[in-house]
Amino acid sequence: MTSQMVEVEKNVSLEVLEWSGSGRPMVFLAGFGGTAQDFDGFAEKFTADHRVVSITRRGFGVSSHPLPIEQNYTPERLALDVMTVIRRLELKRPIIVGHSIAGQELSEIGTRYPQEIGGLIYLEAAEPQAFYGPHSRAVYPIAAEVRRDLALLGTAQPSDGRTLVAKLRRDLLRLSDGLDWYEKALEGAPDRPATSQSSPQLALQAAVMNGFRLYSQIDVPILSVVAVPPRCDDDCDSERYRRRSAEVAAQADDVARANPNAQVVRLPNAGHFIWETNPQQVEQAVKAFIARVFDHQ
Repeated sequence: MTSQMVEVEKNVSLEVLEWSGSGRPMVFLAGFGGTAQDFDGFAEKFTADHRVVSITRRGFGVSSHPLPIEQNYTPERLALDVMTVIRRLELKRPIIVGHSIAGQELSEIGTRYPQEIGGLIYLEAAEPQAFYGPHSRAVYPIAAEVRRDLALLGTAQPSDGRTLVAKLRRDLLRLSDGLDWYEKALEGAPDRPATSQSSPQLALQAAVMNGFRLYSQIDVPILSVVAVPPRCDDDCDSERYRRRSAEVAAQADDVARANPNAQVVRLPNAGHFIWETNPQQVEQAVKAFIARVFDHQ
């Protein structure tokens, strides 16, 4: 495995790991707080047929740490970072694999750069920030959309303003549903230590979440591997776990309905780091998906 720093804009460089391999390229993106090393031990399973690289996003690990403000961590900026690495390494139509919050980057890339990629693989990543469907109840994607539309309303032409008002009314209903969900999720949750409220990690999380977008249909080959129902520890009989299981199942169904060509693989009782808890099943699903994609490209 080799490591290099790739510049994606002035004064911002990303850590890129590459495993010894050749063939159709694969690019791995870690979840929030993760680094390119998260896939060490799993990425090697694909080097026989692929050139495999992994990227540490800005703000984490040894990659550059721009100020944790929204403009530095928008989906557009994070997606462009990935595409800049792909172009500079001359990776032709790669398969991009993302975990958790990286699903946002996958959906942004699939929306903006569909002709430059071969397919998208969501590992526990087809969450509301990546696909906001009829059953999505997460607050932050819809709250970010409402905030942006409110900012436009004051300077909009009357005809555009009427359209925005109608959209805001619909979105505010979704936001209200999301707040009901969030209120229930907070039940019994302890406060964080006061010192953590000013941590760089929390500021970075806010910068990313404030930029969330709403995605639905992505017109590229898609594989979503999701834990349905998710693994439970000592809360298997709790109302919170039953509610979480129902939400995850509904989210997976929404992704499948909005993207008829997508393949959704449900792994019962898997963990969030699904390639670690279910390595063989995830490897098989990924390899089978890639084989089908290559047959049609």
